[in-house]
Amino acid sequence: MYGIQDDMLLQTDSNRPIKLIVSLLITAILSVSVAFNFDYLQFLDSIFTTAIQGSAPTEGLEKFSLLIAFSAEPKLDIFWIFIIAFLLWGFKYKVPALWAIFTLGFGDVLGAVVKQLVRRHRPPLHLGVDSGFSFPSGHVLGAFLVISMLWIIVVPLVRHASLRFIIRALMVVWLALVMFSRVYLNAHYPTDTIGAALVAYSWLLVSEMLYIKYAPRIARYRFVVNTKI
Repeated sequence: MYGIQDDMLLQTDSNRPIKLIVSLLITAILSVSVAFNFDYLQFLDSIFTTAIQGSAPTEGLEKFSLLIAFSAEPKLDIFWIFIIAFLLWGFKYKVPALWAIFTLGFGDVLGAVVKQLVRRHRPPLHLGVDSGFSFPSGHVLGAFLVISMLWIIVVPLVRHASLRFIIRALMVVWLALVMFSRVYLNAHYPTDTIGAALVAYSWLLVSEMLYIKYAPRIARYRFVVNTKI
């Protein structure tokens, strides 16, 4: 019978609070710099945008970028996370399934709050479908959290180390492509994508702490009976 286990998916990490403080500090510095439109940030964004977009954009690369951006649509992220949760629930990972939904849901809310606080406008000539404020990128934030759930919960279940490495490498490449596509399509500045990754990582650390503290308690409820944690 499955119950509260000592070998949880997540373990207590004494360095996690330190990582959170450092991540929050960097995120705060970047957010303030964006909000006040500091010159050095404009300079960095200009350099990286020029490098990514190039002098002669191609139709093929634009279509590829649109496809990558579509795969990371915030609404599609919700679909991915429910698929992940459904499969986890079926394999008795009920608390992790709920945690995955919780992490993405509140992460999206946090991203929306930061957007309203910073209120950075989109780059000029952005596509009409890309509405709302620019910082942080919702595509990158959602993709980061979906990848994190796969990384933490799903990939460790794969038996072969070489296959785990390949899957994780592909996920890193996909996240990098999402960040690239958002800048290439003029939907975001480069620092919007970096800020999204920082916001997502900071929230992930908090969510991990909450999981370690509350998962064993939630596992005692009847609706998640026989769950693995």
